[in-house]
Amino acid sequence: MSISRNIAHQFIVGDPYATGLVFEEYKNLMYFVIASYVSNSDDCDDLLSESFIKIIQHKSEIKDIKNLKSFCVSIARNEALMFLRNNKISYTDTIDEIYGEEDRYNLMLNELGSMLSNKETIIIYYRAVFSYSWKEIVLATGIPESSAKKIYSEAKKKMRKVLL
Repeated sequence: MSISRNIAHQFIVGDPYATGLVFEEYKNLMYFVIASYVSNSDDCDDLLSESFIKIIQHKSEIKDIKNLKSFCVSIARNEALMFLRNNKISYTDTIDEIYGEEDRYNLMLNELGSMLSNKETIIIYYRAVFSYSWKEIVLATGIPESSAKKIYSEAKKKMRKVLL
């Protein structure tokens, strides 16, 4: 499901049903962004909750409905970085612990995430950052392998356009 302009507008004005839909749509992506910075799953769960509370508190700051996804991702990333700062954990140390030194390029994927759909971002992360096999991606996402490959291919095309 993709959040329609109407649902995004209803979320901004405080509709509880729309709020639930927005959370369901973006929670996996937000968790993924948080987990890119924080290695402990309990901390990630807490940060996801805190991020969504902050999104609800600051939803009036969304000037353009098209930016809802970016707004959610930015708050999730900021909450994760604040957590690291407050706990005196180096971001570089965390990235090295989670991914290894050579995988710092995940920062680029965070920046590109605003142009990709939720599914595209998740599949790119699983495939490019975590080196999941297609079978592992199917198990993690529930998306059929052929669909996952097509989504991956389309996401790569989008990223090439931006990078070239």
